[in-house]
Amino acid sequence: MNYKIVVLMVFLLTGDFLSAQTSLDSLGSEDLFLRARDLAFNDRRDSARVLLKLALLKSPAYADIRILLARTYAWDGVRSVARMELAEVLAENPGYKDAYDAAIDVELWDEKLFDALKLCNDAMRYFPNDEDLLVKKAKVYRGLNKDQEALITISNLEEVNRSNPNIQTLRESITTKGILNSAGMSYSYDWTSNTPRPNQIISLQYSRVTKYGSVFGRINLADRRKKTALQYEVEAYPSLMSGMYAYVNYGFSDTAGAVLFPTHRIGLELFFSLPSSFEGSIGSRHLFFSPKPVNMYTGSLGYYFSNYWFSLRSYITPGSISFSRSLAFTTRWYFGGEGDYLFGKIGGGVSPDEDRFVDTVGANLYNIGSSGIGVGYLYFFDPFSSVTVSFDYSNQELTYKRGSFMNVYSFSVAYKYKF
Repeated sequence: MNYKIVVLMVFLLTGDFLSAQTSLDSLGSEDLFLRARDLAFNDRRDSARVLLKLALLKSPAYADIRILLARTYAWDGVRSVARMELAEVLAENPGYKDAYDAAIDVELWDEKLFDALKLCNDAMRYFPNDEDLLVKKAKVYRGLNKDQEALITISNLEEVNRSNPNIQTLRESITTKGILNSAGMSYSYDWTSNTPRPNQIISLQYSRVTKYGSVFGRINLADRRKKTALQYEVEAYPSLMSGMYAYVNYGFSDTAGAVLFPTHRIGLELFFSLPSSFEGSIGSRHLFFSPKPVNMYTGSLGYYFSNYWFSLRSYITPGSISFSRSLAFTTRWYFGGEGDYLFGKIGGGVSPDEDRFVDTVGANLYNIGSSGIGVGYLYFFDPFSSVTVSFDYSNQELTYKRGSFMNVYSFSVAYKYKF
């Protein structure tokens, strides 16, 4: 039967009457694709396939047409034909994510989990930190009863976007015998242009994943100008609901005069997903120096695009002594199969979330001028262990000599092991 007659019958059966002046040949592949998509999503897949095949005659290299054709076959259980169509797309477009998404779905629906896992790994060579692929890979591991690997994948997803709405559901669906703990150690070395003795800080950390979110315990030991101090911290990221989680932090130091650390440190923040891959947050930090505490208010806006993450964060410190503010821009470039990424940052002003050493107390610290840049790299040796290295430079105003500045150079290294 002539394809024009077949298409005309489809139009008549679906109630789509073309005017006598409209020739079938005048319909482009895009118009045919859009009409076929409407039919496919309204359970008229046979009719949709007729239009899709006609569209492919006009544009045989149009990948989205062939992907939709494959999905209609897969929805009707004709998985072998769906695989052939998707294999053709991937042969011509090796890094096309939509084709990988469809191919993984076909194997999941057909319960061929090892094939689905292979496709996930192939796709993540191009998109190592794509959230949709990480979710699918975690589901595949869960289906294969590989709980450790599934939890590691969820942990990688959490590092990309803690507010992903699938994290809590996936974690609760996996038995608790997997990877729930991590331990780590970090070391920071700061030296300045006007003091010969470096500033150093060593941190030991333990964390555990619970069904409510991650919890951290940390001990910080600071050494500066022949003074040492300990700070004890507890930190948590409880999941509140789909697409929303919180940051809660409390730190304590019994240092006399609270010079190296505040006596008490409290951090509170709410993070929430926004449309179009954006994430926002709003919160506060409270540092209890002697004799006067410092209260800061913060907010951030993050954006995920392909293998990149961008974040803009500001701190505002109102007070009777001064009104100060800081602004920092951070970006990450994810690559590699386990979640490796490069990161960079640039900003101005003092941040309470940086491991910096103070030589004054109270609100005076947050009125000093400062600007700086930094770069770093997180590398996974394997799914269980990772190391982070970073270098920073800042030009910081002297707290005891306003209007004069010093150069601060910083190096830090951290190691984390999951078990």
